[in-house]
Amino acid sequence: MAIHGTLAIVVSFTLCGLSTVVIALRFYARHFLVGKLSSPDWFIFFALLVTWTCAVVNLYQIHYMDYPKAFSLDYFIRNVEGGLLAFWIYRIIYLLSLCLIKLSILLFYNYFASTNKAFHRWVRGLMVIVVLASFSMIVASIMMCNPPSDAWSARVFVNGGMGVKDFHCYNPTVMWFFSAGFNLLTDFIIWILPMPFLLNLRSMPLKRRLELVAIFSIGIVAIIASAIRLYIMSLWARDFFEQAKQTGNFLIWGQVEQHAGIISASIPFLRPLVRKIFSPRGERRNQFSPCGRKKLLGKPATPEVPTPEAGTIEEIRRAPIIPSPSPTLNPRSRYHPPPSPMSPLQPHTSLSSVF
Repeated sequence: MAIHGTLAIVVSFTLCGLSTVVIALRFYARHFLVGKLSSPDWFIFFALLVTWTCAVVNLYQIHYMDYPKAFSLDYFIRNVEGGLLAFWIYRIIYLLSLCLIKLSILLFYNYFASTNKAFHRWVRGLMVIVVLASFSMIVASIMMCNPPSDAWSARVFVNGGMGVKDFHCYNPTVMWFFSAGFNLLTDFIIWILPMPFLLNLRSMPLKRRLELVAIFSIGIVAIIASAIRLYIMSLWARDFFEQAKQTGNFLIWGQVEQHAGIISASIPFLRPLVRKIFSPRGERRNQFSPCGRKKLLGKPATPEVPTPEAGTIEEIRRAPIIPSPSPTLNPRSRYHPPPSPMSPLQPHTSLSSVF
């Protein structure tokens, strides 16, 4: 237990630090490069705060599970009550963190695929299921005993081990397995849900679609961690000896599951930062604006090629300019109509006046 307990603490705080770096880079990219922070960003930020709380609770769980060879009755009571209280808090914040992570991912799905009605309905329905199920499981964890303080009472713990039922508590094992199975199932559905949509998105190049599929596939780590945690829970629930033996592994894979979800949910938002770092200096600065000028006029004039290759001014006027389907201004900003009446446009007779 000592080795696994120390490893669990190291893994918890290491993953928290890694997730903090990823979330900081995500907020930098979203705020300074994109200029917009939305609800998925704030949900994943609150999930990160909850996982830090979970890491601190893991520290107390391991601390109270460590018994010396000789201890007094007061020491035993203090450790039992401290350990039970730590596990009671852990179950609540663990469910809350997974709920926030799933909602952040689903809100992102809801944003980028809002035009697909079928996919939109699936995402909205899954959001409702996640919220209702998570709320129900959190309430059930809080009200495990009546009164709730019996959940960390040393007297109730000792009497329960001796077969004396003088308390009002339900066996939480069924609820733990239900929550673990629910999280595994929803993790798999959330991972597989956008794949058909991305592969059939004809408006995007195939290479870009495959890149997005590969990015979303990182979430399979969370599914694997959730499955391993469910298996360890089946060992942990056998008896007290297995609980002492498997607690460290149980906490490790719970942290891996949470932080794999946070990191995989944040990687798609780091693309502007990656492009800023790895694109050659001045490349974006020298790019033409999306007004059609480059396609209409062709290559810029040089001493060897004094005139553009697009043709005459009449051809330029007749060439259609298709606007971008995405708005270039903030869609929430108020529309300001141009001054009226506007002066009519005058035809130009020289190529230099086009610029």
